[in-house]
Amino acid sequence: MKPVLAMEVSQRNGGVALRCPDGGVLVERLTSSTRRGDALMPAVESLCTKAGVTPAMLSGIGVSIGPGGFTGLRIGIAASKMLAWSLGVPVIAVPTALVAAESDTEPAPPMAVALSGKDDTCWLSIVEGEPGQRVLASGQAGGQLVDAAGFQAAIAGATCLLADDHLPASMAGHGLDTRAPDFRPESLLEITERGLAGNQAVDPLHLAPIYPREPEAVRLWDAREG
Repeated sequence: MKPVLAMEVSQRNGGVALRCPDGGVLVERLTSSTRRGDALMPAVESLCTKAGVTPAMLSGIGVSIGPGGFTGLRIGIAASKMLAWSLGVPVIAVPTALVAAESDTEPAPPMAVALSGKDDTCWLSIVEGEPGQRVLASGQAGGQLVDAAGFQAAIAGATCLLADDHLPASMAGHGLDTRAPDFRPESLLEITERGLAGNQAVDPLHLAPIYPREPEAVRLWDAREG
């Protein structure tokens, strides 16, 4: 099999996965404690060394595009652009909600995924399809920013909710089975391979993160620089 690399660094917990030439998968998880400094490229190098894979052997790259942490998203997307351009390989942009849904194989569809909760809003995505075939609901470009009223309307019909501790209190009492999301790099790898097979690669020049709101770092910079 052709080696494929997947990088999930949009959240505090994620990692890197590599499809090996023998068909196996190698994974290196990265957590909030192991991501101090630039841990991404050393993790990629470590997996490639273990698998006997050189960068020139890669046939595709997948990256989680958020919503997520400002720094993690920028690092992951910058690394993906650099590798795609320098190696001439396709890159697949994967909304993080899809990674979370594919990482949880138990719930039946449709699933609601709430990310990037702040104040009285969150980024909400509806995911359909059985495990191994999870897709964003038709008409969704990665999800939508909703308030409490929009949240209740959007989750109607969902079987469960994947949400972290940042879900606004105004969205409590929804009545759905709530599960903490995981962001497995091997799930991102599977989605990436499906995207490659479906010719869903994006131009690296247009690869961009999903930011539900203006990043705080950008707001502070603009305020300081006038």
